[in-house]
Formats: sequence, C-alpha cells, structure tokens
Amino acid sequence: MRKFNIIFFLVVVMSLPLSLHMKKNVLEDLGMTIAAGYDDLDGDNIKATYVLHQIDPNSKSPVMRLTSEAITSKGARAAANRKSHKKIVSGQLRVAIFNEKLAKKGILPLVDTLFRDTSISSTLFMAVSKGDVEEILMHRYPEIPDVGAYIVENIHQNIIREQFISSTLHEFLSNYYSLEDPMIPLLERKGDAVELRDVAVFLGDRMVGTVNPNETFYLKLIRDRYKAGSIELSLNAEDFREVAPQLEVKKLRVVIENIQSNSKIKLISQMPLKFRVEVKMQGIITETSAQLDLGKAEVIAVLEQAISKKAEEDVQHLFQKLIMLGSDPIGFGEVLRSQVYHTKLTSDAWHEMYKTGSFDVRFNTRIARSGQVE
Repeated sequence: MRKFNIIFFLVVVMSLPLSLHMKKNVLEDLGMTIAAGYDDLDGDNIKATYVLHQIDPNSKSPVMRLTSEAITSKGARAAANRKSHKKIVSGQLRVAIFNEKLAKKGILPLVDTLFRDTSISSTLFMAVSKGDVEEILMHRYPEIPDVGAYIVENIHQNIIREQFISSTLHEFLSNYYSLEDPMIPLLERKGDAVELRDVAVFLGDRMVGTVNPNETFYLKLIRDRYKAGSIELSLNAEDFREVAPQLEVKKLRVVIENIQSNSKIKLISQMPLKFRVEVKMQGIITETSAQLDLGKAEVIAVLEQAISKKAEEDVQHLFQKLIMLGSDPIGFGEVLRSQVYHTKLTSDAWHEMYKTGSFDVRFNTRIARSGQVE
C-alpha cells in the first residue's frame, strides 16, 4: 500500500508541469470577447462586431477587433472564428450593443441566445447604439486603446453614480416577461469619444423611442430610490418675487445634489384608470444662476415649493410621452396586477388600458442644507 502511494505521488508530481503547460497554451489560443455589437443588414442577416482580448507576447496589441455576417449570433461567431487565429470565446463578455435599427425590429432572439449561453453572465450590460455598432467598435480612438473596456466602465460608473439606469441581461428579460417594459442606455460616437446620450425605451423587445437624461432622472426617481443623485432644474423666477425681489431673470437655474428619495405608487381607480405617484425628495442646493439668501427659512420654503411644482410638471409631461410611445418602463401594469385581487392581466390587455391612464403626481421636496452656491 505504501509502495502504491509513493508511485501515485510521483505520477502526480511528474504530470504537473505537463498540465500547467497545457493550460498556458490553451489560454494563449483564446480570443476573449469583451464587447459584442450587432447591426441590422438587408434581409434577415446581421453583422456582428467583436472586441477581443488576447494573451499573445508576439502581438502588437492586446486588443483584436473582428466583424462577420450571418443570420444568427451563433453563426456570426462561427464566421468570425474563421477569420481569427484565436478561438473566440464569450466567457468574458461584458457588454452587448444593438444598433437602433435592429432594436426597433426586436432583439429578443439575440438576447435569448445570449441568455442561453451558460458561459455568459446574466450581469452582462446591454446598450443600443445611435448608428452602426461597427462604427463605434472598429473606430481607432487615439485616447482609448480598448474601446470595449471603455464602454463597460462608462456604463458602470454612470450607474454607480446614479446618472443612468442599470440594464443588464437579467434585468432586460425580467422586465420583458413582466408588465414593466425594458430600458437600455443609448450610446453614440462623437468624434474620438463614446458617450451615453439617452435611454432607449422599449415596448416588449422593440425600441419605440428615447428619453433624455433629465427624463431618465425622473424615471429612476419614481421606479427606484436615489441615494446620491443630482439634477439641474430651471425654475420660474416669478415664484420668488416676494422673497427675492432683486431677481431680474425669468428663469432661475438650480443644481440639486446628494439627492435621496422615496416613492410610492398607488392605484386610485380602475375605471377610469388612475394612479397616484408620491415622491419624497431631499437634497442639497450646490449652485444657483442668481443670488438667493439660502440662510432665510422663507426662501428655502419657496424654493422647495418651486422645485416640487417643476418636478410635478416635468413628470406629467414624461408620462404623456411614455403613453404616446406605448411604453411602461415604470411598471404601472405591475402595480395594477399587485393591487387588484385575482387579476389575469396580459401584456397586450395592459398596454391597451395604459393608453387611457391618468396620474396624480405629488412631490414633497426638502432642502436639507445648502452647499457652496455660485
């Protein structure tokens, strides 16, 4: 028995260099996909663009970029493999980008394929591009050596700073299979930079329009909770005449930072369909476009009322825009289904009802303290 153990130990020790060498060779043979983009072509074809990381000491760059065409994403990856000296794998895929034209047709087949690939994480970021994804991923950026990693970090840091909504593969499918329509950040190349421009809103798996960053702020404010957000608002100076008669402007711009919020949505009636949206918002004024004495309680009180009034108006306009687009990214349908006992509400039935909806929007704003005001 002792002799057997010694022989077994020697075999294991002798095989270690061989196994380590095999793993090293395999890793060097891989092209690890960081970003994948999909553009719509004539007919049913798509063009896929891949940004790959490679471990190759003989290569001038650790980043490789390829394009291919096929009917499906699996077919596109197989076609890309025929162009590559590395085996393309998707285990490190961090962002999938769909061009606007393709997104308007519907992206569920591509999204479903990504979800069924067990090597791909469900925390994969999703984005829509203004124009062709190929133009974004294949462009040579003087200050961006790795455009795939750059886009991932751009989306991630804006989500962390609460400037944009989060849209992962898991979140998209979770929304799609509920009565809450998905939202995805929209990218655009501006010269030698890539920026988050707007947010694409969906009806099911089809993109039906966009909302700008200010509108996105309100969507997140109502749908989620802010812990440290910020926004710039343009207020009517007439509301301040009694407490600040020296104002000579028509509009007063204020910047609110460190926003903390809490929201509540309640179904008031089914027929006619009406919801009440209540938002509590607290923040710090860090900048105003005209001088205000923020040390006076009466000025703060008027400011809080003016901010609430402006927010209520903006949200009403946003709701009307979303109804016109037919998209419900806030999830009013889920509120209805959760508050009405034994309802069997389908997505099609809800979106028909949604067109007739009205909203009672109420904001309660509190200025916690004022920061340094310019």
